[in-house]
Amino acid sequence: MGKRKRSSCQRDNHNDSLASKIMRTRIPDLPEVVDAPMLPTKFLCLKHLTVRLSSGTTITQAFDYFSLVSFLDASPSLETFILNVSGKGMIHESISAHPQLRHTPEHHHGHLRSVKICGFSSEKSLFELTRYILENAVSLKFLTLDTFYGYRCGQGKCTSCLPTPDVFMDVSKAISGIKTYIENKVPSTVKLTVLEPCSRCHVRRVI
Repeated sequence: MGKRKRSSCQRDNHNDSLASKIMRTRIPDLPEVVDAPMLPTKFLCLKHLTVRLSSGTTITQAFDYFSLVSFLDASPSLETFILNVSGKGMIHESISAHPQLRHTPEHHHGHLRSVKICGFSSEKSLFELTRYILENAVSLKFLTLDTFYGYRCGQGKCTSCLPTPDVFMDVSKAISGIKTYIENKVPSTVKLTVLEPCSRCHVRRVI
C-alpha cells in the first residue's frame, strides 16, 4: 500500500500544523540569500505568519523583501502578516535613489486583513512589497509601518529607545517615501498607521 501524503493542515501531538513547521524551519535561512525561496507547496490553512529577518554580524548582502510575495501567494488563507526587519550591515538600495518600482501580476488575497512591518526603512524593496499588499489584499483593514526596530523607552527597564544602529538616520527618508509612494495608494477602507521613534529620543540621537 502506498504511503499517504500528509496534508499541510494536519496537526501533530503538539497541535502544530505541517505548514507552521515548514515555515519555522525555512525562515531562519532567509538572511543568507538574496531572495526568499520559491515555495514548493501551498499552505492552505496558514492564517498567521510572522517573518523575522536579521543580517547578523557577517551577512552584508542586500535582501529583496519583495521576494516575500512568494510566501503570501502560497498562503491563500492568511489573515495576519507581520514582518520584523533588522537591516544592520546590509547593502541598502534607497527608494530616493531608485524610485522606479517593480510590479508583479495581480494575485488577489481575500483573507489578509492585518499587516505590520517593523523596522520599515527607505529600502526600495520594502516599498514594493507594501505596494503589492495594498494592490492585492482586497480584504485588508489595517496596515502598520513602524520605522523603529528595537526596544522603545518605557518597555521593561528601558529609559530610552534602543534602536539598531543608524535607524534614526533613515527615519526621515522612510517617512518621506511613505508620503510619496504609499499614502496615495491606501484605500479608504484601510487604516494606515505610521510609527516613528519617540520625539524625545529621536532628537537626542540626531543632535
